Amino acid sequence: MKTIEEIVAIYASRQQGSDDAKSRMRNLRDYYNGDVIVPLPEINSDEQSAVANLLAQGLDQTAMRIASTRPDIYCPPSDPSKKRSRDNSEIRRKAIFGWWEHSRMDLQIAKRARHLIGYSTTVTQLRFNAKTGCPEWHLRDPLTAYPATLLGVDDMRPRDVVFAYERSLGYLRTMYPDVAAVFQSDSGAGEDQPIEMIEYISDEEQVLIAMRGPVKTGLFATSSNSDENIVVELERTPNILGECPVVCAERINLDDAQGQFDGILGMYQMQARLMALEVIAVQKGVFPDTWLVGRAGETPQIVNPADGLTGEVGLVRGGDLRDIQMQPGYMTNPAIDRLERAQRLTAGIPPEFGGESTTNIRTGRRGDAVLSAVVDFPVQEAQRIMARSLQEENKLAINMSKKYAGNKGKSFYVTSKNAKGRVDYTPNTNFESNDNVVIYSQAGADINNLVIGGGQRVGMGTMSKRSFMAIDPLVEDPEFEHDAVVAEQLESALLVSIQQQASQGTIPPADLARIMELVANDQMELAEAVDKVQKEAQERQAQQVEATSPEAQPGLAMPGMGAEAATMAPPPGGGGGLAGLLGAL
Repeated sequence: MKTIEEIVAIYASRQQGSDDAKSRMRNLRDYYNGDVIVPLPEINSDEQSAVANLLAQGLDQTAMRIASTRPDIYCPPSDPSKKRSRDNSEIRRKAIFGWWEHSRMDLQIAKRARHLIGYSTTVTQLRFNAKTGCPEWHLRDPLTAYPATLLGVDDMRPRDVVFAYERSLGYLRTMYPDVAAVFQSDSGAGEDQPIEMIEYISDEEQVLIAMRGPVKTGLFATSSNSDENIVVELERTPNILGECPVVCAERINLDDAQGQFDGILGMYQMQARLMALEVIAVQKGVFPDTWLVGRAGETPQIVNPADGLTGEVGLVRGGDLRDIQMQPGYMTNPAIDRLERAQRLTAGIPPEFGGESTTNIRTGRRGDAVLSAVVDFPVQEAQRIMARSLQEENKLAINMSKKYAGNKGKSFYVTSKNAKGRVDYTPNTNFESNDNVVIYSQAGADINNLVIGGGQRVGMGTMSKRSFMAIDPLVEDPEFEHDAVVAEQLESALLVSIQQQASQGTIPPADLARIMELVANDQMELAEAVDKVQKEAQERQAQQVEATSPEAQPGLAMPGMGAEAATMAPPPGGGGGLAGLLGAL
């Protein structure tokens, strides 16, 4: 159990050690949001950048490709030879999918992909919701997270984490009214007075601290004029899970964590500066500066200023008025274009991200190859990191469910792909282990390449249609889709068979008309209509023969077969059956 002084000391030490990384993250966030100030005295102080924000475009496009395909979960049975173990593994898999749905994992992955690509790290915390009886995923801002030192990209479980963020005094008064009065100041800020919150999470406890001080202790500077440091403990809860419920995933780099777009910030600033200078030169060309140039031996003087709107004629003595026009340098535009190209090459932002294509690409195949070389491998690496992080989070969620609701049954309906249906589980009974594997169907492929590549493999015969349905994003239930495809093919074969029998006269016209009537009036499907007309024909034939003569009840058959053969007229010239025929011979 750590005291609040120890927790604040840990936070101060980590905040100081990660100051460069947090400053880089904040800088990238400002560039992404477009909050870039161009330091030029000729333009307004609130003037923003007037060049294309390639950082936002590249980050969003890459993150959306990472999140466009959904990962799958495989929970291996503890004993594959036992049916109960196999059933429990499927229950565990469906339960995890249900937890993901409850936490809106589809939206969280999109946000986490942006954190991973931009900030080079993503932080996720798991909490148990007592109302729903399920663990929940909470995405935390990496700017506010200070985890313990991690040993590499494969180390995703810190021993403890400190989160530092800001809340208003009004929030504190609503949630913790007993301690809110301690932070009341005379500055007049009132409900909007900022209070810094420090949240400490370890394998032993979770502690929440509110703090206000005269100096900047974290991300936010206090607006208080007081010289007094105020630190108050708001909550302290023991962690019965026994492990820190936070997972931190980092992007792979040589040394320190670095985002994909860190190298283009200086280029973007220089491009914005050149663009601003060019705009200033263009403005001076449209509105030239007027100078009064004196003649030799005379003192120039403006007697009456000119006004074109009123027709007032200007008068000048002892000098001449000259307009000095400024022209932009001829190398300004090429320099701006070079900086844009350098940004695209450094961060891997192809023109296709903006709906354009380079001029040296003539075929669609070549365009796909260029785009694939830029995008596929970063997407593949990010998806593998995300899968590894989700796997650790699933283990935490299973352990948390067993600790907080071990013997409580839970039921809900799952609508995720490949895991549809109702799931009923009791954690201590059905969760034999926390082993799970999170995999992407084809790491590195977005939704478009996934469908195209799968269709090509089906055409080449290296993949079955059933396997392709399992990875197709548009197929929610492969089992249902497979049955529907088989049913459609059999229905087509049945329709062709009926058409052939009708053209050959095998089916009586009255029965064919009855089938057409049932289908056309939307009363039955084709198969149901054929089955109904078949039964009606057999009932009609059963009235003419004994019920124990099934050979005389063929149903839909050629006229003159079965019981209906007796109603047919005898052949011309024939006698009374076989005896008559022999007598005629």
